[in-house]
Amino acid sequence: KMKQKALILFFLVLVLSCSDNNQKLLPNSSGNINNISVVSSVDIWQGRVGEVIRENFARPIYGLPQIEPVFSLSHIPSKIFTGFATKSRTILKIDISETEGVFNFKNTYASPQRIIQVTGSTPEKIITTINQNMNAIYSALYFNEIQEKQRRIAKNLNQTQAIKKSTGLTLRFPSAYRVAKVDTNFVWIRRDIETGSVNLFISRYNDKNNSSILKIRDSISKHHIPGPVENTFMSIDPIYTPNSQQINIGGKQILETRGLWEIQGQFMAGPFINYQFKSDTKQDEYIMLDGFVYSPGSSKREYVFELEAIMRSIKN
Repeated sequence: KMKQKALILFFLVLVLSCSDNNQKLLPNSSGNINNISVVSSVDIWQGRVGEVIRENFARPIYGLPQIEPVFSLSHIPSKIFTGFATKSRTILKIDISETEGVFNFKNTYASPQRIIQVTGSTPEKIITTINQNMNAIYSALYFNEIQEKQRRIAKNLNQTQAIKKSTGLTLRFPSAYRVAKVDTNFVWIRRDIETGSVNLFISRYNDKNNSSILKIRDSISKHHIPGPVENTFMSIDPIYTPNSQQINIGGKQILETRGLWEIQGQFMAGPFINYQFKSDTKQDEYIMLDGFVYSPGSSKREYVFELEAIMRSIKN
């Protein structure tokens, strides 16, 4: 039996290593960004394993004004995982099996496609494996989606040189965005949507005092991003505590902050995602990228995600 399993595993590896070369022969995958197909038996999905998956992968995103999950999950019973169902772009596959572990497959049935398979001999063992590998599984899925979003963005890029000229940085963003404002060391791009706008500013500034991100963001937006009425401007909502963490993009140490902004007295508010990092060129010089969304009454997950995919394309 072990020999048979080893053969199957070897065959899978073989198929996978060939699959990258045969990409042209594979059908196109289907599936929206941040949508994951969970393939498992109905019992597994309805039991404790399903609960653990929902708790971790459909948990609310921090920094949005309403509750929206990190991923939208749809269940495909293992029995019907054939034909069109196998063309899903992002799949989390849960199987009862004597072989335990987490396996990562690329472009098996369609392209582009990512399948993460978690196996264990009992539901309890599967839960243990998921919990032990949660960060790795979550990151693999999340960055797979970022990559796919960037691939889609790359199909129709805005060719403006304004950001490069004004801030020395390059960003890859869709042609649907326009340059709303250019100043010395400052650029603001935005795209209009049915319910409002998706925005991003890039600013280079000096700061000898090591001021807080929030203070700097408020002073930049006060100076450059006016509200709808005279003497109104965007500032960070003090009631909702912003959340910061260190991230690494292309070897750059970046402080990422997520929270909510508001325009006082104007009933205008929304989510923001902010990157701050030290400039390579001058001491006490910093660069700030800030993506913010105004879209009252609508879901904002995909807009913030698009901004993150753009911000992660930064190069200088």
